[in-house]
Amino acid sequence: MPSRTYGQYCALAKSLDVVGDRWTLLVVRELLDGPARYGDLLTALAPISTDILANRLRQMETHGLVAKRHLPKPASGAVYDLTADGRALEGIVNAHARWGRRLLGTREPGDVVRPQWLARAVRAFVRDDRAGPPVTLRLVVPEGQVTLTVGPDGIESVGDDAHADVTLRADAETLLAAMDPDRSGGLAATGALEVDGAPDAVRRVGELFG
Repeated sequence: MPSRTYGQYCALAKSLDVVGDRWTLLVVRELLDGPARYGDLLTALAPISTDILANRLRQMETHGLVAKRHLPKPASGAVYDLTADGRALEGIVNAHARWGRRLLGTREPGDVVRPQWLARAVRAFVRDDRAGPPVTLRLVVPEGQVTLTVGPDGIESVGDDAHADVTLRADAETLLAAMDPDRSGGLAATGALEVDGAPDAVRRVGELFG
């Protein structure tokens, strides 16, 4: 039983006993992209403190959400990886992202942005019924860039040396608004957004978020 519990025989309460602590779902968000070393998680989750991160990872191991494994030689050290139960939280992470996009109207001073989080937004915002011919999309913000292939088999991050059918370039606020038709009306309505790509590919990307 968790050290802190709502004490309610309810599926929601039981799940929040496990994942309701601050930072837990953000750790899941990072590990959904693959295994990570402790130091990489500490950097990715800034401004989390090392004590809180260590505590969360211990709790998540206890609850069977993550596993720590040592890297085979010649590598050194260890990484944290999601278990099957941890990966099953992806739908919950995406649902939070969809619900929370209405809160992204203004970026507060000091708010951190990582390109990988834009990739998570794409995974959360693209509707399942919009699957079609694969298209490779590159998102470029001042903090860096991320490249994804979106197709009928899902959304996969690819290397930045991959050819991009469409490149979207702007600050994070503009990019997120462009991906949310409830806020911007789509790609065409976001004037501050730079869009590069063949017209058919651009139209395909616009349909993904429509």
